[in-house]
Amino acid sequence: MAVDVAPENVRALAPLWHLRQRRHAVVACLDDPRALERARGEIEALGAELVVEREPGALSAALGHPSVTVANRFGRIGWRGEAATVDRVLDELLAFELSCPECGPEAWGDPGA
Repeated sequence: MAVDVAPENVRALAPLWHLRQRRHAVVACLDDPRALERARGEIEALGAELVVEREPGALSAALGHPSVTVANRFGRIGWRGEAATVDRVLDELLAFELSCPECGPEAWGDPGA
């Protein structure tokens, strides 16, 4: 059940409210999310939570089924597709961390200082 117009963010999706401004979200609306579930530890290490919806529900209605959506802690969708490799998801999460001035390289300071 693909959605014609994808949302720009996931802030309005009630099943993800607990993540607001706390954790990035990896939303897997898939019949078989096992590859992402095996990578849950790596996903969590990058400040994200994996949310799985196997049977179409509220998340699938908004994001499509099948789909994988990666959103930052503020709800902005960084990447979305019908399927994703673990590497693709991890790369997007890493990009969120590197682009955040409060948590990325700008906050780390000058290593030569």
